[in-house]
Amino acid sequence: MNPRRVHTARSRHRRALCALWLLLAAHPSAVSAQQPSLHFTSSAVVSHHVARLTWDSVPNVQSYQLFRRYPNQDNFLPIATLVATTYFDTLRRVICADTVSYLLTARCTDTVGGLPSDTLLFSDTVGLFFQDNIPTSPPTLRLCSVDTLLGQLRLSWYPAPDTDVLGYYICMGTPCLNFDTVWGRLNTTYLCADTLLLDSARQYSFRILAFDSCMQASPLTPYFHNPALSLDAPPCSRRLTCSWNRYINMPDSVARYVLHYQLGHNTPWLHHSVGTQGPFQFDTLVADLSTSLIRAYLSVHNTADSLTALSAIRTFAFPQPDTPQYAAILSADYVDSLSAISLSLQVDPLYPVDSCRLLRSLAHADASDASYRWDAFQPIATLHPSAEPNPQQTFHFTDRDINRNAPAYSYQLQVPDRCAQRYILSDTVVVTLPPKQEPAAWIPNIIKAGDPQVGKLCPALVAPTVRDYTFEVYSRQGQRLFSTHNLDDCWDGTSTLNKPLPQGVYVYRISCLHADGTRKTYTGTVTLLR
Repeated sequence: MNPRRVHTARSRHRRALCALWLLLAAHPSAVSAQQPSLHFTSSAVVSHHVARLTWDSVPNVQSYQLFRRYPNQDNFLPIATLVATTYFDTLRRVICADTVSYLLTARCTDTVGGLPSDTLLFSDTVGLFFQDNIPTSPPTLRLCSVDTLLGQLRLSWYPAPDTDVLGYYICMGTPCLNFDTVWGRLNTTYLCADTLLLDSARQYSFRILAFDSCMQASPLTPYFHNPALSLDAPPCSRRLTCSWNRYINMPDSVARYVLHYQLGHNTPWLHHSVGTQGPFQFDTLVADLSTSLIRAYLSVHNTADSLTALSAIRTFAFPQPDTPQYAAILSADYVDSLSAISLSLQVDPLYPVDSCRLLRSLAHADASDASYRWDAFQPIATLHPSAEPNPQQTFHFTDRDINRNAPAYSYQLQVPDRCAQRYILSDTVVVTLPPKQEPAAWIPNIIKAGDPQVGKLCPALVAPTVRDYTFEVYSRQGQRLFSTHNLDDCWDGTSTLNKPLPQGVYVYRISCLHADGTRKTYTGTVTLLR
């Protein structure tokens, strides 16, 4: 073809398109007549999970295709093929404060406004905002019982009726201060921490709420309470009192309480049934004194006898035996350095001692027949068990109130029974005091400087331990040359400046307080040789 003719044809085509554009611009009704449109006329959320969509009817369209896109989807997916122009969409998933988008298509079955048949029309996109702010329904309580295998409290409940439940919050305490979470609608049991059973006689409180995927919480259930059993006996009595709380957790109500108890080891379990009106207490007299340990637990049964809640097994021990098997003074010795008597005592380790008393008697010498005359025993101390572990149950006591002129002392240990009505006495232990040693001192009167044997002045005190000791050396003119308070220090013939002194006679002075309370002063002279 001639290139010039091609160019001319193209120019004519452009001029025709321009004329058509000017015609359409001058007459907009021609556009609507030739190209039908598809629009949503009304769209709204009618409940927290239902939307109503309405659109215009298009001629020569037999059906419409509706598409939907959730917030987490990239593409629209078809949800319905419709003839009508209204549709109610029920969401099968929960949308928590987000937008769901919709799109509509229609296919023309005949020529419309110059458009060929089988043309696919698209609507505009509409977005609807959904928000699930309706709380879910609460679960129903079932049991709060002790798991006999694990020995821990276990809670159980019936699932919340709503399907959109992510899990449950377990609220512990009154008020609820501690929370824990159980995930999953059908996970309806919770095992409490084993620390809750450290005091198994205590009643614990629990409440439960369900939460959905939008974290909307249900109302809290009423309080759970575990069956709590307590065993006690008055002091100095063998009447055992078993008491428990009212249990109200069972869905179809409580029918009866059954107390199971065992008096001693290897004996049959006994049973006592109580109705729902109480009394929630049972007393039994344990007449057999050999029975020291009682075990008991409580079971709670519903009306249909299909549910049973259990308390923890409680134990109660009567003091056994009633009095200690023995009380003994293991040792009693006079300590010369303290001028005191040290005693070591022991009481039967199986006996729970509350207090015991140490008794003392003083001897008086009878010159006529060389025998002792004893005073009556008098308590001098009350001993209590140590706070530190002491499996041997021993005591230590130092008697410092000693009269050194007395010839002897005697001691007894007195232990009461648990009711302080009877006492057991240990054997009497006698401590004879050694003869009283008169304070004395030996001090040499000559020393030879430099001699390894007699080169120092070292006083020797022949007496009990002394205190407040002073040893001084002076010249004959009264100048102090040496001073110490240490019993082990000696004078070697030098001055306070550690210079050798000339040969001659020097004066010493020693003052001390002996352990028996006697103060002595020793003075004299010593000759220094070189």
